[in-house]
Amino acid sequence: MGIWAVALLVLGVTLAGGPLAFLFSTFTPVKQGSESMLPAVPVGTVLVMRKDPGPLRHGDVISYDPSDWGLDGPFLGRVVALGGDHIAWATGDRTLTLNGEPLEEPYLEGGDAGAGGVPFAVSVPEGRMFVLGDNRGDSADSRFHPDYRAGTLPVSAVMGVDSGLSEESPLIGALGLVSTSGVGLLALSLGLGIASLVTRRKPAEVAYPVWGATRVDDPQQETQPEPQPQPQP
Repeated sequence: MGIWAVALLVLGVTLAGGPLAFLFSTFTPVKQGSESMLPAVPVGTVLVMRKDPGPLRHGDVISYDPSDWGLDGPFLGRVVALGGDHIAWATGDRTLTLNGEPLEEPYLEGGDAGAGGVPFAVSVPEGRMFVLGDNRGDSADSRFHPDYRAGTLPVSAVMGVDSGLSEESPLIGALGLVSTSGVGLLALSLGLGIASLVTRRKPAEVAYPVWGATRVDDPQQETQPEPQPQPQP
């Protein structure tokens, strides 16, 4: 019983702690505190950000460090251009242009790519990115820092990429079930451990003489010879 308790304890710790260790090492939550990413990310939304961003893609929602602009972060924004791209907007344009082609952005607030009225034309150096907020009328993004590398930031400023996960995501649900089963095994192992200790401490049964028996043999004592009758003189 004791061996089973130990085995279940080890398995329970693994199942209960493994998913949590995976989540904390792979993802980090970021809460949106401004209107800069409306309507896609409302104020107060908690995004599950993947810590290891991997190769960035156009359109990725990221959390990033804006310290190169002299600001405290993290900020949320959307990657609209990467190294080697040319990104531009001019007054009167309906959309941004990326490498000379119109950039359709269905996630924009009101569909207005030029909200904020800040024209720009930037060739993004390799290893850097151009970041904008979806709510172009209320976002302190790359457009407003042209004096520092044309508003671009190093890719290393990325702190996380939106994983698209939420509490309702199948992965989160599966990890929760595994962790819950681990807690159940921990409780079971505790019960078996207590039962094992109680069993070991139970006093051994002692054999007592049976009254009325004609003879009781005691192996701890030597058998005494019966007295022999002495002859009469």
